Amino acid sequence: MAETLDALKVRIHELEKEVERWKSQVKSVRYGLNWMDVPEAFDKDSEDKIPILEEVAEKAVDAKGPLAGRPPHVIIEGDNYHALTCLNYTHRGKIDVIYIDPPYNTGSDGFTYKDKRFLTEFPDGQKVPKEHPLRHSYWLSFMEKRLKLAKNLLSDKGVIFISIDDNEQANLKLLCDKVFGEGNLLTTFPRKGIGGRQDSKYYAIVHEYIQGYAKRLDKFESGRMIKGKNFPLFDESKKLHYKTQLLRKWGDNSKRENRPNLFYPIYYNNSTNEFSLSKSKNSLEIYPMLDSDNEGRWRWGKSTMEDAFHKGLVEIQKNRKGEWIPYERIYDNPNEESTKPYSSWIDDIDNSTGASLLKEILQNDDFSYPKPVDLIDRIIRMSSIRKNITILDFFAGSGTTLHATLNLNKEDDGNRQCILVQQSEDDNNICENVTYERNRRVMCGYTNAKGESVDGLGGSLKYYKTGFVGKHQSKNANDADKVELAEKAGCLIALAENTLDTIKVPEAAKGFWQIYSDNAEKKKRYTCIYHNGDYGKVSDFVAKIDELRATDKKSKFTVYVFSWNSPDFFENEFDDLKNIEIKAIPKPILEIYKALNG
Repeated sequence: MAETLDALKVRIHELEKEVERWKSQVKSVRYGLNWMDVPEAFDKDSEDKIPILEEVAEKAVDAKGPLAGRPPHVIIEGDNYHALTCLNYTHRGKIDVIYIDPPYNTGSDGFTYKDKRFLTEFPDGQKVPKEHPLRHSYWLSFMEKRLKLAKNLLSDKGVIFISIDDNEQANLKLLCDKVFGEGNLLTTFPRKGIGGRQDSKYYAIVHEYIQGYAKRLDKFESGRMIKGKNFPLFDESKKLHYKTQLLRKWGDNSKRENRPNLFYPIYYNNSTNEFSLSKSKNSLEIYPMLDSDNEGRWRWGKSTMEDAFHKGLVEIQKNRKGEWIPYERIYDNPNEESTKPYSSWIDDIDNSTGASLLKEILQNDDFSYPKPVDLIDRIIRMSSIRKNITILDFFAGSGTTLHATLNLNKEDDGNRQCILVQQSEDDNNICENVTYERNRRVMCGYTNAKGESVDGLGGSLKYYKTGFVGKHQSKNANDADKVELAEKAGCLIALAENTLDTIKVPEAAKGFWQIYSDNAEKKKRYTCIYHNGDYGKVSDFVAKIDELRATDKKSKFTVYVFSWNSPDFFENEFDDLKNIEIKAIPKPILEIYKALNG
């Protein structure tokens, strides 16, 4: 028995040593993505001050049209790291969909990194060629900081989609596993990219990827697609959605010689707007032409065609050449199960449409490889079935994400709100000249490259720039910094409350208080900010709030007050606190910024 106990003690000792060995190895050898984290240098102002947003009022858009009166969209010009920091105060937990198209780090796409260690040699940063020893470390350091900030913004039901190609796809997948959690992976969407790249050495690389993650997979509510394809058109008389397809046969066996009996004229009466197989006075003959030189054939025989006319299943459209082209109407059946999951393989969206559409709108080629509107439309639809979501793109580029949001809101009468962030550049301010200008024209209307007038979709837009206040970072802010932050935090607070319209105040109020509202006609929401430590104008401030309350008893007010600690004392200024909430500034802003800075 003694020998057995001794043997057990030896075995236990050996096991304890084995456990210690494994503990040591776990500490030194971990599974996951490892790289040299390179400190990124920002301008001195951004390192030593506190970030804010400043409105560029002259760039505000308020356009008439189908989307007038909807919540305003937002464009922020500035480094996306600083913008994301501001959004961590204004939109933490409020974003439903993030889509970004970051630099692919191909070695020739102009990706620039400001390495803090070499800022004296490269004050504007250095472009990262393919052979650079820190190429992947630079990119991963750049992306991780921004993805961590972005994660904070997502709602529990929120999702993020990131476009990428083979240069960083594997690294991005592991980075997102680290930031968002491997268990929140939606999938990796392969998609058809630009066909037959000339720089493909061994194969014609025609694919890219979209990496998708949820904030919380257990809360995610996936969008569903209409069975088959979407039905984007609407018939007012039948109150049904429908799509169209050519009555002319296409593909194999589509020529007249293949089925001569299916080559015959359709007569279109322009005065009655009716189709028939019988010729009438002043009727137009329409034949199924493959092109100007080749005769085609119809998909149907005469009896089927005539029946379709009587049922109203045929419509005529004029193409760009002025030719009349007949189409079949295919209606959605609301009684059928009409949805199914979206496919992970995206091969039905033509990448080239992004460039051609942008050129139609701006009439120049100042931006390379814009994403197609159809792609962002698909991503938004995949993300949620809700029509009132908030969408963010902090690598906005040409502004396709907002354009897609506007189109989708018009199609289904939605209230989606979009926020774009795009950095300016010294030689060509992409944010102002492309991102903003494209969407301003889409909202207000424009004349395209062919000289044709295109109606605007309407809606409103606010334009901001990132700025800085104080002389110290948030974690070291002194009293002077706090006072300046309170004075300049109006745009941040208005954005946080989604009350972006400025209310005119008396001249004497300037420097003491300001008021913002939303653009609703009734039951408006107001954000009232008393930002001065001198309370001498408080009575005027309260009187203005009472005046606004009298115009609409159901309006709601959020009152922000400069306070070193608590704004409780301000409650005495309001006899009736109904529909009024009181908050303090600037402490809550600084607390969030401090948490981000560790």
